[in-house]
Amino acid sequence: MILFLTKMDHRTIKKFWLLISMVFFFGSNEAVSQKFLLLQKGSNQKTRLKYEIGEVITYKSKTNDFFITDKITDIQNDILVLSENVLRPEDIVSIDIYDKDPRNRTLKNLSTLGMAGGFVFLLADGVNGLYQEGRPSIGQGTLVTSGIMIGTGFILSRIRYRYFDNKGRNKIQLIVLYGE
Repeated sequence: MILFLTKMDHRTIKKFWLLISMVFFFGSNEAVSQKFLLLQKGSNQKTRLKYEIGEVITYKSKTNDFFITDKITDIQNDILVLSENVLRPEDIVSIDIYDKDPRNRTLKNLSTLGMAGGFVFLLADGVNGLYQEGRPSIGQGTLVTSGIMIGTGFILSRIRYRYFDNKGRNKIQLIVLYGE
């Protein structure tokens, strides 16, 4: 193969690699089709959540009063095929989005930042008191400020988006795009 390429001129080598890349690109099925489950609140595109084939989904259906975790195996025009169940989007009451929603990662980072800042401020004032007075001491203002920072971080850690309910402006859509 290398000997074959060395005997070709520069233009022919470019055409050869272009042809090879086109065969791989257009020959793969993933490049021409997409299937996913879309969760959207109203017309806001920023809050869209997308589940693709192979992902695990936790949902509550109309027939069950508890959450079921299952793997998406296929998505068709009107049904969602899971490894142990087949559902229509209208049959889903709620979907657990605790680990899926990127806003939860932001809230987790903010809560960690607030609590860590409070502890570092407390520690810094204690070390400063040890250095200046020879014994660990923490000022009243530092206690109040650190307490507020730690409390705010704790409250933010409890605020998370947990469920996507299929009612009102919330809608669950099955998207099947083919490039054939």
